[in-house]
Amino acid sequence: MEKEHLESRVSRQNDKHKKRRPRRLIVSIVLSILGIALLGGGAYAAYIYNIAHSAVNKTYSSTGNEKANAALLNSNKPFSILLLGTDTGTDGSFGSNRDRSGLTDSIMLVVVNPKKNSTTIVSIPRDVMTSIPGFESSFPQKLNAAYAFKETSDSNASLGDGVSTTMSTIEKMFNVPINYYAMVNMSGLGQVVDQLGGIKVNSPLSFTFSQDTAEEYGNNLYQFTKGSSSFKYAADGSTFAKYTTMNGDAALAFARMRYEDPQGDYGRTLRQRLILQAVIDKAKSNPTKILNSTFFNTAAKNIATDLTWNDLLTIGSSYLKATDKVTSYTVQGEAQMYDGVSYQRLTTNQRQAMTNKVRSALGLKSAKTGSEFAGEVSNSDLYSVGSADYLYSSSNTESDLTLNSNN
Repeated sequence: MEKEHLESRVSRQNDKHKKRRPRRLIVSIVLSILGIALLGGGAYAAYIYNIAHSAVNKTYSSTGNEKANAALLNSNKPFSILLLGTDTGTDGSFGSNRDRSGLTDSIMLVVVNPKKNSTTIVSIPRDVMTSIPGFESSFPQKLNAAYAFKETSDSNASLGDGVSTTMSTIEKMFNVPINYYAMVNMSGLGQVVDQLGGIKVNSPLSFTFSQDTAEEYGNNLYQFTKGSSSFKYAADGSTFAKYTTMNGDAALAFARMRYEDPQGDYGRTLRQRLILQAVIDKAKSNPTKILNSTFFNTAAKNIATDLTWNDLLTIGSSYLKATDKVTSYTVQGEAQMYDGVSYQRLTTNQRQAMTNKVRSALGLKSAKTGSEFAGEVSNSDLYSVGSADYLYSSSNTESDLTLNSNN
C-alpha cells in the first residue's frame, strides 16, 4: 500500500465518552445507485424513475449555484462536491424541518473527473482551527462548526445557507473551488444495511465496542476479530452469540469505534469505507433490494444536497465510469491545545499539498494555497495562538507535500 501523507490522527480526549458517528464515500453510493436505476426497463423503470425523482426533490436544498453548475456538467467538465457527515436525530433522519443541529463530524472534498475516469477524495480534519469568514469575531472555531454559522437568523432557512458558510471557509483556506455539497445523516446508514439484508466485512483489527457506552464494556456489546467477517454480540454485555452477517446496528458499531484503534481517526475512516464499499457491492449485486420506495424514502430523510434531479441524470449518464477508479487521501494536521481545547493546525505546506491535489484533479492550473485560518485574524489573536508555520517549522519538509493513499 503506497504511503503518501496528509493525515490527522489526533483527537479530543474529552470526547471519548460520546458515541462516534460514521462517515465516508457517499458519492459512490449515489452514483452507483443512479447507474443501477438507469439499467432498468419498461414499467418498472418508470416506477423507479418516479419514486427516485420524488426522493431527490425532497433532498434538494439550494446554495444558489444551479445555473453555473448545470452548465459545468453539461460541458462534461470535472466537478467538486463537498461531503459533510453528521448525525442529527436518533431516528436516523434530518427531521420534518430538515434540522441540521450538531457538528459535521466528517468533511470530505470529492472531485469527479470524467476525462480521466477518476474520482479523488480528500478528507479534511474536522478540528482545524478556523476563522470563519463573516464571523471572524468568533475566532477560534473548529472547521466542523462552520455550518452552524449562517448569514440569516431565520430558523427556517435552508440547509444550503449554513453549508454555504462551510464551502466558503474551505475555498478560502485551500484556494479550491467547490461546486456542490451533499450532507448525509449517517445514522440512516444502518437502515440501508438492514434493507439490503445485511453485509459482510472482514475486520482489519480485533476490538470490542459497546453502542451504549462507546467503550469496551456495557450493553449492546460487539466483538470483532481481525481478518474475519464473523463477530460476536451480547445485548446484555456478557452473553455472546456469534454472527456472520452485519445488520445495521453492527455496521454502525464497526464504523464508530475510534480510540481503541491504534491508527485513531485514520483507522476509523478505513473501517467506514469498508462498510460503505460493502453496501455498494451488495446494492450492485441485488439492485431490487434498493430500487423501492422504502429505500428512496430513507435516502430522502438522510441526505440534503444542491444536486438537482437533472444534475444526477447527467452524472449518471456521463460521469459514472469515474467511480471505477477512486483514490482517497487525508489532510495531515498538527495538534495544538489552546484554551483547554484540542485543535488541528495546518502549515502552509500541508495546505498546499491539499490545494495541489484538488486543483490537479479538477484540471486547473497550479496556484498558491489559501490563508491559514480562511477568515481574517487580528494581530493580537495571531500572537495568542501562533502561526502554524512557526510552531511546526520542523514539519515543513518535502515529505509534508505528499499524501497518504489507502485504496
